[in-house]
Amino acid sequence: MENDITELLKRRTYLFFTIFLFVVTCLSFFLLHGMRQSDQFIISNARLVYEQSILQAANPMIVQEIHTEEGASIVRGALLVTVQNVCSDEELAHLKKNVELAQKNIEQIQYGTVAAQSIPVPTEALESARVRMERMNELYEMGAVSAAKRNEAATAYEQEKAAFGSIQAVRRADPKAVQTAEEQLKKAELALEKARNTGITVLYAQRDGSISKVSVKAGDILAAGDELMTINIREHPWIEAEISEEDAHRVYLGQIVRYKFSDIWTEGTVEEITEAAAEDGEDEKQSEKIVRISVSQEHTPTEEDPSNITLYFAP
Repeated sequence: MENDITELLKRRTYLFFTIFLFVVTCLSFFLLHGMRQSDQFIISNARLVYEQSILQAANPMIVQEIHTEEGASIVRGALLVTVQNVCSDEELAHLKKNVELAQKNIEQIQYGTVAAQSIPVPTEALESARVRMERMNELYEMGAVSAAKRNEAATAYEQEKAAFGSIQAVRRADPKAVQTAEEQLKKAELALEKARNTGITVLYAQRDGSISKVSVKAGDILAAGDELMTINIREHPWIEAEISEEDAHRVYLGQIVRYKFSDIWTEGTVEEITEAAAEDGEDEKQSEKIVRISVSQEHTPTEEDPSNITLYFAP
């Protein structure tokens, strides 16, 4: 009987400890899970950002035809726009003047070199000074002249040698000056040649991407440097989001962030945290941060650009 009671107590004690450990484990799990959930936070309205390339007019031109539209995806080599190069009489005269000035610059360098050839080189004076210096050294060794006389002859020789070197330098043309002048002439001639070519030119995409903005229409007359269109380069996009001062301390470089493209979940990391630029008259944005998050090359959107991306920041 006593053995049965003892065995029953052991079983009850074992059962009690088992239940106790189970309860403690469950409470620990829920507490830790709750802490992790409290550390994790979500940000909506993040946006996909691309490196942008601006297509500009290299010279005055007239837009003939636009072959794409805003939002269109393009590949390298895609036809973008057809233009006709134009140049006014005033601009043409200016370019001709540039060529003439470049030619005169080369002539002046060459003339200066030729003129310097007429300067006599004092070889006889240099040789005479050298012979006198050597003679004075011999006499000094014999004790026939003082050290002052020997030093005077040596100084005279050094002066003649310096004068000889200066004249030689003047007689030689500076290779760098000649090369620079010739390059300037080539650039001026090339600009003039392009201006004279008023034919039709087609402009192609240099990289894969999408058309962010078209700034011109057929018939527009453009000056050199005017913008034709802006292209989003798809090779290395990233995600940007604004975070409040309250959440800023919960974000750190290298932090894992989950988001979704085309119903596919993927992850990126926090690459950069910067101050948000305050707009005119607004001071509150100074406390906000801009977070830059990496986008995997294999998960880069290929069709429509996602908007209002939701980011899930891991603790």
